[in-house]
Amino acid sequence: MVEGIIVFSYFLEHNRYVGFIGIFAILFVAFLFSKNKRKINLRLVGSALAMQFALAAFILKTSVGKYIFSTMAKVFQKLYQFADKGTEFIFGNLANPMESWGYIFALKVVPTIIFFGALMALLFHLGVVQFFVKIISFLIRPILGTSGAETLCAAANSMLGQTEAPLLIKRYLKNMTESEMLVVMVSGMATLSGSIMAVYGMLGISMSHLLSAGVMSVPGSILIAKILYPESKKPETLAGQNVGMKRETSSILDAISSGTTDGLKLSVNVVAMLIAFISLIALVDFIVSRTTGYVLGFNYTLDIIFGKLFYGVSCLLGVAKEDYTNAGALLGQKLVINEFFAYANSVKMGLMDRSRAILTYALAGFSNFSCIGIQIGGIGALVPEKRPVLVKLGLFALLGATLANFLNAAIAGLFI
Repeated sequence: MVEGIIVFSYFLEHNRYVGFIGIFAILFVAFLFSKNKRKINLRLVGSALAMQFALAAFILKTSVGKYIFSTMAKVFQKLYQFADKGTEFIFGNLANPMESWGYIFALKVVPTIIFFGALMALLFHLGVVQFFVKIISFLIRPILGTSGAETLCAAANSMLGQTEAPLLIKRYLKNMTESEMLVVMVSGMATLSGSIMAVYGMLGISMSHLLSAGVMSVPGSILIAKILYPESKKPETLAGQNVGMKRETSSILDAISSGTTDGLKLSVNVVAMLIAFISLIALVDFIVSRTTGYVLGFNYTLDIIFGKLFYGVSCLLGVAKEDYTNAGALLGQKLVINEFFAYANSVKMGLMDRSRAILTYALAGFSNFSCIGIQIGGIGALVPEKRPVLVKLGLFALLGATLANFLNAAIAGLFI
C-alpha cells in the first residue's frame, strides 16, 4: 500500500504521468502512418519499447548506470582538453575564452570536430568502434528479431555519422528490403555522431544525456521504423548471418590522415550551413515579422510560430509548463534548421533543469529537412540503384526519426 502511494506520488510529481500519454500518442501517430498495419510485429514493438525503458531506468536511476555514463562524459571532457592543445598551438591566446574577446565559436568548435574526426577514424582502424558496435548489435538483434545488416547499421549510427554507418553494410545495401532501408535512414537521422556529440558537450549540453540518447535511439529507431514500414519480405541477413565491418585504411597514419580530412570537410560543412541557415532564417524572420505586423497588427516571429506549433508536443514530452513555448520553438528550429542551431539556442534560454534534460533527448538527432538530401546523396552514392527508394522514403524517414527522438524524450522524462 505504502509503495503504491510512493509510486503514485512519484508520477504526479512534475506531471510525469503525462509522459505515458506522450508515449501512447507517439506510437499512435506511427501507427496511423504505417504502410501495412496488419504486418506490424507486436513482439518487436513490445521488445524494443521494453528495451528503451530498461536502458533509461539503468542509465538514469541506477548507481551503476549513472557511474558508467558520468565516467564516459568525463572522458569526453578530458578529450576536449587534448583538442584544445592543437588549437592553442595554431591560434595562441585567441583560443582562450577567458580573454576579453570571449568564446570564439569557430576556434573552439571547428578544431574539436577535426580532432574527433581523426580520433574516430583511428579507433575504427584499431577495431575499437567495431567491438562496441558488435556488442550492441549482438545484444539487440536476437531480442528484436531484426536482420543482421539493419541492426548493425542502427547500432553503428549511435557512434558514426548517417553517411558513414552505411559504409559498414555497403555490400548488403543493394539487396536490402524497403523496410530495412527505412531502418538505415531512420537510425541515421535519429542519432548523433561521436564528433558532433562532443561539440554539443562543449556548448554546455549534458554529455551523459547525449550518450544516453544515442544508446536509447538504437532500439527506438528500429521500433518506429518497423511500425511505419513492417517487414513483409525475408531479408538477406535475417538468420543472424555475421555482417563484416572491414576497415578501409591501411595503417594508423592513413587512418589519422583520412579522419582529419573527413573532420575538416565536416567542420567546413557545419560552419557553412550555420552561416547560410542562420542568415536566411534571420531574413525570413524579418519578413514574417514585418508582414504579420502589417497584416495582423502583431509581429509574429518564427520562434513564436514554432512555439505555438509544437506547444502540445512540449507538453506531452513532460517539459515544465513554464518552458512549453520555448521548448516548442527549439523543436521547430531543430526540424526546420538543424539540431546544432537548436542546442546553441537552448543554452541561452534559461530553461529549467528538467526541461533542458528532456529536450536534450528530443533534439539528439540529425532529423531535419536538409538531412533527407544528405542521405539521398550519401547512401545513393554507395548504391545508386536504391536512389529511387531513398527518395521515396525520405519524408517517411524524417517522420520516423522525429518520432524516435520524441519517444526517447518522453521515456527519459519518466525517470528524470
